[in-house]
Amino acid sequence: MKKYTAFAFIAAIAMGCTDTKKQEKVLLDSVIAVHDKVMANDGHLMNNKMLLDSLVKSKPAVKDSTTAYLKIVDGADSVMGDWMHKFDMENKGKSHQEIMDYLEDQKKKIQAIDLQINQAVSQSDKYLSQNK
Repeated sequence: MKKYTAFAFIAAIAMGCTDTKKQEKVLLDSVIAVHDKVMANDGHLMNNKMLLDSLVKSKPAVKDSTTAYLKIVDGADSVMGDWMHKFDMENKGKSHQEIMDYLEDQKKKIQAIDLQINQAVSQSDKYLSQNK
């Protein structure tokens, strides 16, 4: 009987570990999914940056306003780059709760970056369409 109890206890612990790892993976996957969406928009953002750079050089009359839009685009791109350099996928030496808290925080950050990049793309698209 003791063997069965010990086996059941070990199995319960193993199942618990599996559940925590699964939770961590699901949350990490959701962070990465937002990241991938942001990266798709980042390409559009970089295209707009090149167009704005060209506009600054070719139309001195709109240099000040174009420079303002360049700052918006550069700011959004910079925030994304900073997040990517600081993001730690491995989380070695952290407890399950620390990992979950970290990933939740990172998900909020990448969602805010997504919003910032979307706004920068939208604003720069509108400006570029008005200043062809």
